[in-house]
Amino acid sequence: MQGKTVLFVNSGSRKKEFTLKRAKELGLRVVLLAPRMTWEKRYADDFVKANNFDHAEALAAVGEFIAAGNKIDGAVTFWEDDVPLMAALCEKFGWIGPTREVAERCRNKYAMREAFRRAAVPSPRHARVKSPEELEKAMKSIGFPAVVKPAWGADSEFVVQVNDEEEAREAFSYISKNAVPKFNPIFAYNNNEFIIEEYMPGIEVSVESVTQYGVTSVIGIAEKKLMREPYFVEEGDSAPSRFEGETLDKIRELVLKAHAALGVRESVTHSEIKVTPDGPKMVEVAARMGGDYIWDWVNTIWGVDLVQEALSIALGEQVNRTPQPPKCFLSARYFNSEKSGVVCGIRGWQEAKGNAGLHDFYLDKEVGDVVLAPPEGFESVGWIACKGNTLSEAEKSLDELFNSVEVTIAKYDVGSSVGQTHRKNKFSYASVTRNRLLSGEKINRLKYLPNEDLHKLHVGILCNRYETNGDDNPVESDLTSVGENIQKALEEKGYKATFFDMNEYPLPVEKMQKAHVDVVFNVCERVNDSSLLEPHSAALMDMLQIPYTGSTPFTLALCIDKIRVKKLLSFHDIPTPKWDYVYEIDDEIRDDLRYPLIIKPGNSDNSIGITNDSVVTDEEGLRKQLNEIVVKMGRPALIEEYVEGDEYDVSIIGNDDDLRVLPLSRSIFNEMPAGYWHIYPYDAKWKKEDTPYDKILKELPAKIPNKLASLITEIAVDTYNILDCHDYGRVEIRVDKDGNPFVLELNPNPSINAGDCVPGAAELVGMNYADFTEEILKLAVKRYKDKPPYYHLQSSIL
Repeated sequence: MQGKTVLFVNSGSRKKEFTLKRAKELGLRVVLLAPRMTWEKRYADDFVKANNFDHAEALAAVGEFIAAGNKIDGAVTFWEDDVPLMAALCEKFGWIGPTREVAERCRNKYAMREAFRRAAVPSPRHARVKSPEELEKAMKSIGFPAVVKPAWGADSEFVVQVNDEEEAREAFSYISKNAVPKFNPIFAYNNNEFIIEEYMPGIEVSVESVTQYGVTSVIGIAEKKLMREPYFVEEGDSAPSRFEGETLDKIRELVLKAHAALGVRESVTHSEIKVTPDGPKMVEVAARMGGDYIWDWVNTIWGVDLVQEALSIALGEQVNRTPQPPKCFLSARYFNSEKSGVVCGIRGWQEAKGNAGLHDFYLDKEVGDVVLAPPEGFESVGWIACKGNTLSEAEKSLDELFNSVEVTIAKYDVGSSVGQTHRKNKFSYASVTRNRLLSGEKINRLKYLPNEDLHKLHVGILCNRYETNGDDNPVESDLTSVGENIQKALEEKGYKATFFDMNEYPLPVEKMQKAHVDVVFNVCERVNDSSLLEPHSAALMDMLQIPYTGSTPFTLALCIDKIRVKKLLSFHDIPTPKWDYVYEIDDEIRDDLRYPLIIKPGNSDNSIGITNDSVVTDEEGLRKQLNEIVVKMGRPALIEEYVEGDEYDVSIIGNDDDLRVLPLSRSIFNEMPAGYWHIYPYDAKWKKEDTPYDKILKELPAKIPNKLASLITEIAVDTYNILDCHDYGRVEIRVDKDGNPFVLELNPNPSINAGDCVPGAAELVGMNYADFTEEILKLAVKRYKDKPPYYHLQSSIL
């Protein structure tokens, strides 16, 4: 075998990398036939570029390669889609492999069923269906329960169990519309051909075999775990199979009979069989090696290298037909999601890798990747496999390790932005298009007013003024200056702007009415000197029917109550640190929280009540901080698991389906001195003299991988929309050492003073402070044009 040249007909996904690696280890020269070459470069000695679904193009490309003086000794594929092309290549260039007819019978399920029927191979009753009319006729002969599926396909895509005629009609309509090349190029072969067949109850096994010179040898048999119906989602396998004696002999005999019926003479094959109450029946035979962990399992348990055997067949060398007695037992389970979504957390896998019972741990997805579950797709996050001297030993280890790994999926829904954004670079907006088909009436987008009319608006600035001169209280100084700076910025843009102080008594209601303001820029954070009453400023504008910038009183009130926010985010599967809360000092706390914990006031802002002592490492520290918040401050306490890692501020502007995510800001705590937790307490935000928190590195824009930036962006956008934020907001997110993001909180009306985070991020995309304030005003006007002031209160949360 060494020194010979083999043509790999496509490489498949990265999961198949081991096939190319084994070919090189065996001393072969590798020529890759594929539409493109990326990671395969380290293995391929030559590359022939072609569209593998265009057989004429692929045959011509290989012909040109050979005509140029290049020698190829044989061809092989480990990718199911390319079995027909490999057969065509073998036929044209005289290589060893399946004929076109055999490839057709092994890929077209109807042709396969017919071959089984003619050879009396036990298999389900079946009928070909190409139209609704043919379906009506077929249902009468097949009966129920039944299975509807495409004639061509892969990975159980669009294989659906149906229990009555109505389900069959719905399934056929669904499959015929979706089993198309746009979903998977393999369906280019399908030619609108479908099958309805008898449902076979029982346990399914997969059989790996080697056939050379027409003689088939069964190498190994694995047993599938019960599948999740109606889509036949594979949950895992165990091997060797528990079947023995007469049943095992019948399985082997059935495999040999099926291979003869299909005409398989030169191939490694993967067969699937249902052991029904009436005995074993054939599901299908694939003229290629089994996927995922099958190669590894057969080699580990029975000592047969199926990649080497496939290459031996292709190159005309003698195969190994004699499996060894089983050396061990293996059991595996897939990490499947019941709903489509984005992987937003994978925890515990590093610890699992150190377990003695672990045989293999594979992740097909990373944090930030989309995983599609039926009916949208047929993907898993990965698998975990365990080893034992007995099956029960392997299963015990599997149960323990599988449950120790936590895979979190942010589920899709019609209103979810997860998986629908793409960030081109760190400075670009992330544009989000959302269609709220299931969440009620969509807020209509309003056109911008003409510039000449927009500048005629009289803008009120609703704020808080304190006579501190910036020396007494940094929070009060900031609350005063933000309104004054916005007023100056709008006046610079040509607007008439009037300042209204919500610290006045009585409140400036009459002043606003007499001023005849057209819209209010609401940056009021206190009413009657209480931040808890901040939402009432927006409610006052609604009662006065004066349009205003920012979020509704409902959203403002909700986000002050951090405990309710956590409940809502948890309900929507938004990842947040594990948490609990207390309203009274003697309230029970869940016992599965892991130290260190951070204790926060449940309804304060500006980091009030948060100090370095807020992070605790034991029960004594916990009780001390609860006393500080619940007893001394008189507030409920939010208790969270402390997440070590960088912190991100995600600034968002816009509404509904017109959102823009500004460049991310990142806080890095690596230079913090010992003894200081990596958090933002009150002193970090408001203490002016030198503090250890001056060591926090602020990175704007955040220099992080695009995938992580996209995931953070999408989770932040979903948080923004779940909490029904308007015009602008800032989401705070922590990312742990494993790259798992956790939402800390949303500030629906964050401070937008000159130099603050949100206007600072806006500056990176070309908006100076005056431009930014005008943009917020335009967004508010856009919401209100031709709509009453209270229209925005029709929240999707309610």
